[in-house]
Amino acid sequence: MELPRLTGALRSFSNVTRQDEYIADSSEMMAKRSKRKDHSCKTRLTWKDITHLVEKVAQTEHQNVGENVKNLLKAARQLVGIEQEQETVESAAVFLFKFFHDKDHVGHEETKAVKQMFGPFPPSAATAACNAAYRIASNFSEEELQKLVCADESASQISRVHFGKNINFSFDSFALEPSGELPLNCESYNQKDFSLDYDKYFSNHQGDLKNGSIDNPDLKCSNKVDGSFLRQEVDRYIIGILQESSDRPTTDDLCETLLEMLASNKSDDELQNELFELLGAEGLELIEKLLQQRRTIVEKTLTHTTDLKLSYLQEASKKGIGGNAQPIYGCQVTVQSEQEKQLLKQYRREEKRLAKREKKDEGEFSEGLQYFDPKELRSHREHALQSARIAPILTRQHDYERIHYPNVYDSKGEAMQSAAFIAGAKMLLPEDVERENNKVYEQVAIPATQPMPTGIQEKPIDIKNLDEIGQLVFKGLKRLNRIQSIVFETAYNTNENMLICAPTGAGKTNIAMLTVLHEIRQHIQQGVIRKDEFKIIYVAPMKALAAEMTNYFSKRLEPLGILVKELTGDMQLTKGEILRTQMLVTTPEKWDVVTRKSVGDVALSQIVRLLILDEVHLLHEDRGPVLESLVARTLRQVESTQSMIRILGLSATLPNFLDVATFLHVNPYIGLFFFDGRFRPVPLKQTFIGVKASNKMQQLHDMEEVCYEKVLIQLKEGHQVMVFVHARNSTVRTAMALQEMAKNQGDIMYFAPNQSADYGSAEKQFGN
Repeated sequence: MELPRLTGALRSFSNVTRQDEYIADSSEMMAKRSKRKDHSCKTRLTWKDITHLVEKVAQTEHQNVGENVKNLLKAARQLVGIEQEQETVESAAVFLFKFFHDKDHVGHEETKAVKQMFGPFPPSAATAACNAAYRIASNFSEEELQKLVCADESASQISRVHFGKNINFSFDSFALEPSGELPLNCESYNQKDFSLDYDKYFSNHQGDLKNGSIDNPDLKCSNKVDGSFLRQEVDRYIIGILQESSDRPTTDDLCETLLEMLASNKSDDELQNELFELLGAEGLELIEKLLQQRRTIVEKTLTHTTDLKLSYLQEASKKGIGGNAQPIYGCQVTVQSEQEKQLLKQYRREEKRLAKREKKDEGEFSEGLQYFDPKELRSHREHALQSARIAPILTRQHDYERIHYPNVYDSKGEAMQSAAFIAGAKMLLPEDVERENNKVYEQVAIPATQPMPTGIQEKPIDIKNLDEIGQLVFKGLKRLNRIQSIVFETAYNTNENMLICAPTGAGKTNIAMLTVLHEIRQHIQQGVIRKDEFKIIYVAPMKALAAEMTNYFSKRLEPLGILVKELTGDMQLTKGEILRTQMLVTTPEKWDVVTRKSVGDVALSQIVRLLILDEVHLLHEDRGPVLESLVARTLRQVESTQSMIRILGLSATLPNFLDVATFLHVNPYIGLFFFDGRFRPVPLKQTFIGVKASNKMQQLHDMEEVCYEKVLIQLKEGHQVMVFVHARNSTVRTAMALQEMAKNQGDIMYFAPNQSADYGSAEKQFGN
């Protein structure tokens, strides 16, 4: 029987579907996808079915049919693109076979249908596919073809039954009589007198309790609590939950501790937290019973007990519950039994453990009678060492205090450290998420996150308040943005290594400029910049980005006379040009080659004073080892020559920013800056669209239609749109498909560019 589906909220806030010792693995998902794929293959026409029929053809005609099959696959690959997978090509070949098996030429209708499925296509490919499909079909009988095609059409016409559509609802109404009473806890009650406020209800019926009249059901329920209630519940808790635990407490010890806590003067809220720390999440049911029947449990247990070790608690509890509290005067001699001593020791141990968590001193809770036994402490220590020696190392749990870094703004990390997440609650999407579900796709739109409120210590940095060098370089800007203002003090006035993790477009390039200005200021003597004493290296991941950064830094640093050059595989520099240049913008591979040389460029690497690594998150990709070698070589040079080389890492948001900061030798309390999505200058709204089609060709077709629909919405609103594709070869194909759909639907005017002064030159460059 298939389990019912549950909502995300029910799964998150309950343990309905929680499994013990569940290991997250993708094999289950892969198995479901494989099962769905096999079911689709059984009900629809596949390429294996066509090849199976081809194998049944007579041996004399097999060679020709095999060539036609290859030609059909070749034509399908030309239509869908060379970069597509084999499964997609076979799906396209099946479509071409079904469409052209009864046609001997490509007409206007056929061209329109193929263009609607594949977009713009070469006519020779469609002609080759038509000829190959017609020749393959000519070798089969009419019955085989009809059976093959009709079976696929009947399978495609079977509509998928959505969940909940076939549920039969009963419209019979059942009404209760107005005078009827609903049962509650095996008793009847009057709905008008029912109240959830137990204290108010108890105070109203306290007189009946004193008179011995307990006709009310609530008082009957409380009367069920007797002197053995606490011991029974503790036994059930230990046997049911702590049965497998080796260091579980005894029933007597746990009863004494719980009774002492229930008899204290603490409120229910304070006591609830202490009970949760003592019993854990598994004892929530026991905690609920103890708090609901707290007064009754204490009175019944202290009234009926005859145990000597609970007599001391009886007097203390009566004072705590509301008796006449009288001062206790100490004396020189105190007579205590051995059981009372054990009880007091356990009480003090419990108080000490709570005080340590609250970071209290021992003097705050060491009140009352003191007891110290060196032999007992020695025995406890030896027992703890023996237990630690036997226990496995990797399964030991430690309570580490969470370290707070001053410049880390990570809302997700804070949420994962909350008590609800640790207890097993899952993270859900925001409440204002918009969902759209139709036959073609499912869409989930996540709204933009609210910006983080400005802190008291955050002050924007005005450019007019900078020194003369800063004002020259940042000419045209009024002030630094929020992220740059937070980073300013460390970047502009210290030599600390830094790691900046911020969203795209947050202004990380200007942060790099602040570190460049700090390095230049250190080499100014009597108002003159000593240009031959330092080199600044900016490592960009791509050549195009290196050229862009060269242009940006050249314009900004031109008033200072700082020369910026690009050093990549396409832009070679002579040794004289390198010596005359103060800042080099290069790629990881090029700088790796330069620093590997043992002779020639040693002087260049020895005068490097600032290394800026852009896109540090590429450490996880294929080019990561190159970046790793650059950092390792730089750190080794710092240790061997005792020279100061500052490292600045710029990156998008990283999940393991602490590991990267340690690798770059960044002090996490000074040079580590992490900014989440709340610091974006422009709020980001995310929309996720999932296409439902299982057929590869249908997926491509549906994706293009959905892409056109979303692009058209943005264009009508006057926005600019950028579409990213999976492969470089798909760029032209997607653009032509969007253009064709715009022409067919009469929306081509939204895609036409504005006639500006640079339009003619851009058109010429595109044509060349």
